[in-house]
Amino acid sequence: MRGWKLTCAAIGAAMTLGACSTDPDEVSAGLATLPPKVSVVAIETLELGRLYEGYMLTAFATAPGAGYYQPELRIRYGGRQAVDGFYEYDFLVLPPENPSEFANAPVAARQVRADIELPVDMLRGAAGVRVWSDRDSVEGRF
Repeated sequence: MRGWKLTCAAIGAAMTLGACSTDPDEVSAGLATLPPKVSVVAIETLELGRLYEGYMLTAFATAPGAGYYQPELRIRYGGRQAVDGFYEYDFLVLPPENPSEFANAPVAARQVRADIELPVDMLRGAAGVRVWSDRDSVEGRF
């Protein structure tokens, strides 16, 4: 009988977890979800730091306003290289729930940073990386 109860508990837990979203842009709070991420206004700088096996890509950018959060470098083309051999990323952020709260924030409050690890396998044969903002892109060559 004990085995049956554990099996039922495991099935119940699996069904409950199966209903949970794994999408980082979607957070369940009843029926409410977060708004979609938006592009940053401008990429300020890129840094490529050497890791034991690969590189760390760090991008600094200016968000559309203060209070934007959860910066992300989202790869384009399903993770494949662009025609010119570059891996391309969109620099995205989530807008604040109430932008008017940050109306008097200093310009420095609009600065955001995102990091992503670039494994060695990915770098073989790649020319570099390109990170896109709303207006333009910045690239770093290997």
